[in-house]
Amino acid sequence: MLGNLLSKILPKKKKQPVSLEGRDLYGRNNVGYPTIQVSQEMDEIVTKYYRQLKPLVKFYKDTFIFKWAPAIINNSLDDEQLKNLSGRNVQMVYLLLFRDMLRHIADYVKPKNVSDNWPELFAQSLLDNCKMLDDADDPDVALKQQLFAVNECYDIEPEEPQPWIEPIAALIFVPAKDLYYWHRSLTEMILKRVGKKQKKKK
Repeated sequence: MLGNLLSKILPKKKKQPVSLEGRDLYGRNNVGYPTIQVSQEMDEIVTKYYRQLKPLVKFYKDTFIFKWAPAIINNSLDDEQLKNLSGRNVQMVYLLLFRDMLRHIADYVKPKNVSDNWPELFAQSLLDNCKMLDDADDPDVALKQQLFAVNECYDIEPEEPQPWIEPIAALIFVPAKDLYYWHRSLTEMILKRVGKKQKKKK
């Protein structure tokens, strides 16, 4: 399982390197390592510019990036698909959905000493630091550029999957309905949290 795999390679205690092959190897290289890089870059950006967001970003990472997303990938992809999965595509899916969550909560959350378009700045920094669009041989780069250029919140009001999720899910070979459900659920969960905090301040 990819969840177990992530726990093996996360830097907790010093252990002998684990020798992996087959599905575990593909999962480590194409999901595990890209996931860890995104997580580390998120932490660095938060530390430099958005310290107030640290608990929220940690909750998002623990719930979606380290749990739900790897589970969706593991349950959906066969060995060949996992072997051919692009780590950059995995990172782009994380980025697009994370940015959308930030856009949805921007009316409730305003970090100190940042401009109103802070969700876009956070996302751009994450894109640049991970070099997600820098691979010359990336066949999906044009699509990812197009997806990143979308400048408005995704519609998550309906229960049924919306068209915007289709090309995002296709990047990592997972069912659009699953990715939509978990993104919608988590974003709504976080909106309730930050919305309640905002009301208390008023």
